[in-house]
Amino acid sequence: MTNPTEKLYTVRQKVFITLAAGLYPLIHYYNGNFDIADSWYQFLFLVGICLILPLWLVFMIGLLMKWKPLGFLHKNYLAAINLVVFFGLLSLLIFHPGKKFFVLIIIGAFFLSFLLHKHLYKVAVLQYLLAIIALVTFVPRAFFMLNYSDDWAEVHDTIVEAEFKSKPNIYVIQPDGYTNFDEMRKPPYDNQNRGFERWLEKTGFVNYGNFRSNYYSTLTSNASMFAMKHHYYSNTYPGNLKTYASQDIIVGKNTTLEILKNNGYENYLLTDNSFFLVFRKLESYDYCNVPQSKILPYDTGGVKGIDIVSDFEKQLQLDKEKPQFYFIEKTTPSHIMYTTAASAGIEEEREAYFKRLKRAHGWLGDLIRLIEKYDDNALIVLVADHGGYVGLTSVKEVERRRLNEIETISVFSSLLSIKWPNNQVPQNLEFRSNVNLFRNLFSYLSDNEEYLLYEEEDGSYLPLYTGLNADFFRLLDDEGNFGYQKVE
Repeated sequence: MTNPTEKLYTVRQKVFITLAAGLYPLIHYYNGNFDIADSWYQFLFLVGICLILPLWLVFMIGLLMKWKPLGFLHKNYLAAINLVVFFGLLSLLIFHPGKKFFVLIIIGAFFLSFLLHKHLYKVAVLQYLLAIIALVTFVPRAFFMLNYSDDWAEVHDTIVEAEFKSKPNIYVIQPDGYTNFDEMRKPPYDNQNRGFERWLEKTGFVNYGNFRSNYYSTLTSNASMFAMKHHYYSNTYPGNLKTYASQDIIVGKNTTLEILKNNGYENYLLTDNSFFLVFRKLESYDYCNVPQSKILPYDTGGVKGIDIVSDFEKQLQLDKEKPQFYFIEKTTPSHIMYTTAASAGIEEEREAYFKRLKRAHGWLGDLIRLIEKYDDNALIVLVADHGGYVGLTSVKEVERRRLNEIETISVFSSLLSIKWPNNQVPQNLEFRSNVNLFRNLFSYLSDNEEYLLYEEEDGSYLPLYTGLNADFFRLLDDEGNFGYQKVE
């Protein structure tokens, strides 16, 4: 029996119609997510599900259509594949729906094909037009990526050759968005509960006041911190403020991890979020607690079934000959809601932040007690990536309007609390901002104050849209003085 669809469409037309379904979702995804999808692994995966899988479906289902009981679907199956693939990919890659909602989308697209199969060629042409529009938008972003250079991350002194005189295990714990204790007691936070702060002091920590981040997001801040250099947003596309290749710096190759490796350290990354892991570029770490099988290649977020505290204790229980460096990151207490649409309002966001802060205290306390149980000579560093943004309606506000000084400090003020080995606190170090954190630590460990001569300036920087693109400004200078100064 001859398949009626074979008469309706040639092989070339089938390929034309099938590729139309996946091309727009593919380009649209890269258009908005080039900051989390720059590896070959991700590229091959996306090409596979957007272009190769639909063609395979057409071939396989085309064979099934030759079975007589399925004859009533002959005229419809190509339209069904096109629409199911098109709407299925858009929902999967862009909106990330739950399983039930995703199934409903697939079913809806299938039944829509019964209405549109007579207009399938027009539908395909429309999909190609959407793909062309997306491609035009993507061209300048692709140009930015192709011309990006990580030369900014190169240090220009001999600190890479630093030789540590002492090699304690180092634990850098990052509670995302934890504001400095000094600012926590002032407006707009007005949080007078000093219980956790005093517990840290009793435990032997030194709380460093007036510490702040240099950048406003996790990626921009941590890239600078681990590189020990300012990037001045050279890694950030001004059209949509997506930060490119920052994970390569944070968990890939960077000056901090290189120095640690040179001194015989084994590096361990513990997190319960795929934020730094989606690229699968962890060449500088010896261990990560999140299995690659749990990491989606097209999205980031919390990873189910991961318990940082229990994973951490398992590592501490192992006998290890080499000194260890741990970077432990958890997205709590985080900051206020990202968009104005999702925000509950200034006061409600403030209260929600304090609730998350209590949960962060429990998590941090558990980690610190474990370290004290297994390691009596540790260097423990609690350092946030930025502030909590309390006092603003949403994070996106920083991009749309000029902030006042109090709002600016709320964005950048960040926790730094350190427990030094044997409680011997160095007096020659000055901690002001994230960018110089590791330089100070390595100067202490190598007993070489010369490295402090090459510190970066401690300015703090923000983007601000002045049209379709954003400009970048320094809001706090080296001494913490406030004022918008454009970065040329």
